[in-house]
Amino acid sequence: MNHGAHFMAAIAYVWNERKQVKTPVRNKVIPLASEEQLLLVELVRSVSAMRTETVMQTVKEVLKQPPAMAKDKKHLSLEVCMLQFFYAYVQRIPVSSLVDSWPSLLALLKDSVPLGLPAPGQFLILGVLNEFILKNPNLESKKDQRELQDVTHKVVEAIGTIAGSSLEQTTWLRRNLEVKASPQIVVDGANLEADVEDLMLTVMEASSFTPSVYSVHALTLLAEVLAHLLDMVFYSDEKERVIPLLVNIMHYVVPYLRNHSAHNAPSYRACIQLLSSLSGYQYTRRAWKKEAFDLFMDHTFFQMDCSCVSHWRAIIDHLMTHDKTTFRDLMTRVAVAQSSSLSLFTNRDAELEQRAMLLKRLAFTIYSSEVDQYQKYLPDIQGKQYAHILCMYFLLVMLTALATSVVEIQGL
Repeated sequence: MNHGAHFMAAIAYVWNERKQVKTPVRNKVIPLASEEQLLLVELVRSVSAMRTETVMQTVKEVLKQPPAMAKDKKHLSLEVCMLQFFYAYVQRIPVSSLVDSWPSLLALLKDSVPLGLPAPGQFLILGVLNEFILKNPNLESKKDQRELQDVTHKVVEAIGTIAGSSLEQTTWLRRNLEVKASPQIVVDGANLEADVEDLMLTVMEASSFTPSVYSVHALTLLAEVLAHLLDMVFYSDEKERVIPLLVNIMHYVVPYLRNHSAHNAPSYRACIQLLSSLSGYQYTRRAWKKEAFDLFMDHTFFQMDCSCVSHWRAIIDHLMTHDKTTFRDLMTRVAVAQSSSLSLFTNRDAELEQRAMLLKRLAFTIYSSEVDQYQKYLPDIQGKQYAHILCMYFLLVMLTALATSVVEIQGL
């Protein structure tokens, strides 16, 4: 098709003009297309010269060299509009057309990573990749599967970098990261890039810090798609290749989960959803086990939004259930704390606080478990308690009762 790039660029421009003024789903990273925008998808599909492979090649050309077009300030970048169109297009074409065009789609995905696209554009690249996996989880050729794994690794790493953009190093000598003291802005996905420009100007006028406005969206998108995506892309005998990638992602996730401040709440919620989804796959355990246990034992653990409790219950259940040592380690810590005697060099208040902290975590672990899962440990849990932590013990008893069948309770 002659002038295909200009035709697709015009589609992208009109796509932005036909977006919904108000979207039905707030805080959605990848926006839903409006009815008028979907008409553009059907228009392109109806053009005989624009076969699926041709569309993919032309979109790649637009991303690499966007035609110059006049636009006002509120217009999204042409690349983002092009990818929004392409995402909707991929959702609506037959699986057979998508599979037959895999080489062109692979070239588009590979070439888009080093282009330095705006963050919303990189989110859409991950969205397109996820749509392909949902429609066609298995490729016949081992070479194609390995190329899919490689491009998945690169795309996820790029999103991970955006996710960590609200973090900074504590010192230049160490890699330790902490959350920047700057606002974390959550805006609507449909107008993400344009809204961010306005919000940036507003915030920068009132603060000396530059907000990393896309980090929350990156974390949210990873929470939505990452666990299932990796499980589908890497076969059972290739799961070990996932661990280094997940270790890098956790390097960005853990600092957000250590920070319980109000301004970090959006990132905390997104990260706990991400960790919860990953914990459901046993092969990922090596990437998060130690970090999750350390977070669980931190004295600020219970300083969280109520919406995060269910995610932490799932994480703790997976943490304690998938091996035979983690729960025993917790029980050992509780037993040592209960049996240790006060010494001349021990702060009594600190020791009592430590005992209470461990009992609360044991109670939460049992509360997170299946009914009767820890029934055989009940005699140990009922062991000698101290009056000064009786309130914590009562909490433990109540939550144990919730996670224990009536028959077992009657037998105690």
